[in-house]
Amino acid sequence: MDKLFSDFKSSTAQDWKNQIVKDLKGVDFEKLIWRNANNNGFDINPFYTSEDIQTENKSLFTNPGWDICEQITVTNEEQANVRALKALEGGASGLSFYILKKIDTKALLKGISLEHIYTQFFISNDALHVLDDLKDNYGKINPHDGKLKCFINIDPLSLFAFYGEWHADETKDISVLKQLVHIPVNISLYQEAGANTITELACGLSHANEYFNYLSNQKALKDKTLHFIFSIGSDFYTEIAKLRAFKKLLAMLQEEYNTHFETHIHAQTSQQNKSNLDSYNNMLRTTTEAMSAIIGGCNSLCVLPYDETFSEASEFSSRIARNQQHILKEESYLHHTADMAAGSYYIETLTDEIAAKVWDEFKNIESKGGFIACLKSNYIQDTIKQQADVLIQQFKEEKTVLVGVNKYQNAKEQLAVSNKPLVNSASKSLSAKGSQLITPIKPICLSDYLVKENA
Repeated sequence: MDKLFSDFKSSTAQDWKNQIVKDLKGVDFEKLIWRNANNNGFDINPFYTSEDIQTENKSLFTNPGWDICEQITVTNEEQANVRALKALEGGASGLSFYILKKIDTKALLKGISLEHIYTQFFISNDALHVLDDLKDNYGKINPHDGKLKCFINIDPLSLFAFYGEWHADETKDISVLKQLVHIPVNISLYQEAGANTITELACGLSHANEYFNYLSNQKALKDKTLHFIFSIGSDFYTEIAKLRAFKKLLAMLQEEYNTHFETHIHAQTSQQNKSNLDSYNNMLRTTTEAMSAIIGGCNSLCVLPYDETFSEASEFSSRIARNQQHILKEESYLHHTADMAAGSYYIETLTDEIAAKVWDEFKNIESKGGFIACLKSNYIQDTIKQQADVLIQQFKEEKTVLVGVNKYQNAKEQLAVSNKPLVNSASKSLSAKGSQLITPIKPICLSDYLVKENA
């Protein structure tokens, strides 16, 4: 065997480059490099080798499984309960409830055994009663896997960023963290609003750091579990690297506070790139997004139904969304391997490049006073808007392609304007006062700009 390997000369990166130029009949190699990939400020080469790896290769997570979730916005407790029970009967192992008003929590959870599943209750300030209603479950370690699996997420900074105002005032709103046994950070808003990957993660890290600072000052930064919500887009490899880079950056942040908290990453497929024109294509987009989330290391995942963006999800579309994850588990066996991207020359390099640029932008935000200060100065909003404007223009010019939407359209299909709001990017408080202090950060949907152009 030793002789077998010694018979073959190892190839360097330059050897590969020379061979590529030769095979492509003298092509200019520089033209093969993807400049400013996805508007993130770094380039992507046509190939990678071990020479590109700058850090030690090691798995960033060891648990290969994830919970299959269904997202339910609660407007009627009985109807939401029926949908939740159907989801569990259909193989879901988790539920993600969005509760925007005072509800009958007991009616919502009738027949549901919380200790056997993952649950996320994303609440607004009008639904704080849920904290008391679920006191027997929230904060309790799951007896089956030894982890916190019931999360009540009220994220005051996400609500402030989304509405541009506090519910009461800054001090009172943020003080809700003292009632929580975990730290909730909704990062999905930044991606849905059009931020590139670097800005998305830098905002998320600074968002978390604001909570770390607050709890540290309150002497309450102990025994916490971290819960992050990410939206996952359709750039397959970048989205894998995004979650892996964030894990590295979060470890660095925790070192600064001398903490080693458990981390739960909940991922959901993005609504930014979905459409009701050739809407079945949305299933293809959510499938690659789900794979990115899983390979990147999410702990729970919600694949939004293909019609979620523009209508109430049907029983059929909800079943298909669950089954997409079942196929990834039971037929693709993605739950059998932890951090399968570890050691990939391309993904490891991409992970490190993203992490380095995010850390620089994170330090830039902190140098300007931190996350809240940068919201008040509109630095974050202006940065995201600039990036969203570029994304929208690229969509209009067909440089960013959504098959069946802005390219290869079905001539027989009409695109109707949807009035359904995006609910998975930020909770919608029903008692917003209408006195904005900052420019709010709002989600975008690219297909809406096709409507405007064709109107």
